[in-house]
Amino acid sequence: MLQIPPEHLSAHVLDALIEEFVTRHGTDLTDAAVKAAQVRAQLKSGEVVIVWDEKSASPEGGLNRAAIVRAAIAIADADGLDAVSIRHVAAALDVRPMSLYTHVASKDDLLGLMVNEVVGDVLVPEPLPTDWREAMRAVAVQSYRGFVTHAWALEAFGRRPHVGPNVLRHAEQSAAAVAPLGLPPDDAWLVLRIVDEFTLGHAVRGVMFDEETVRRRFPAIDPELYPHLDQMGFPSTDREKAFEEGLEVVLEGIARRYARR
Repeated sequence: MLQIPPEHLSAHVLDALIEEFVTRHGTDLTDAAVKAAQVRAQLKSGEVVIVWDEKSASPEGGLNRAAIVRAAIAIADADGLDAVSIRHVAAALDVRPMSLYTHVASKDDLLGLMVNEVVGDVLVPEPLPTDWREAMRAVAVQSYRGFVTHAWALEAFGRRPHVGPNVLRHAEQSAAAVAPLGLPPDDAWLVLRIVDEFTLGHAVRGVMFDEETVRRRFPAIDPELYPHLDQMGFPSTDREKAFEEGLEVVLEGIARRYARR
């Protein structure tokens, strides 16, 4: 019987066991049911907690969690989040789907690991700048670039993935960036939300509404009916420059309202 670490056992593993044994043995469901029952006997009640740091690789061709997560991210980058599945990741790695369950308990856990990996890439190198504006600028710029590169991560957050250590580190960096303002907690959270919502919103707009898409979707502007739109024309194609300039406006507004004089 395939040996799966107890911390990786879940109902998803049972489903995969049944699928794999049916594939191997045709319509003979007996073996699949027996194997699934054996795994079910090992399950504990309650949700499985993700083990974020894998200590060792699998003996199966050196497969490890890092390789699985990298392959899943590559699929999401190329084809979107919906293209990510245990079967597709296994095919990309040229391994059996069940071998992934030695390292990842379910697709939901894989999503959490993917988000954790991407957020790790947007962490600002320590130490943060001591000036609050420089620190918040650095955090925002890193976040913007990361989410534009991995546009699926924005959708992934909407699916409420497990919160990993890198997500907490990112939150800690944001809290550290705003700390020099000496604000009460509610005001500090408000400032962070303002910067985060500007950053994420700009990333979404940059991914979904580039100039080519806007020109293709919008009809020709009649200057008599829409004189102001005609005068403004289409937005600049330099999305990062627009983000950075807009961020300075946001930070200036925060400084005017909250910075100590």
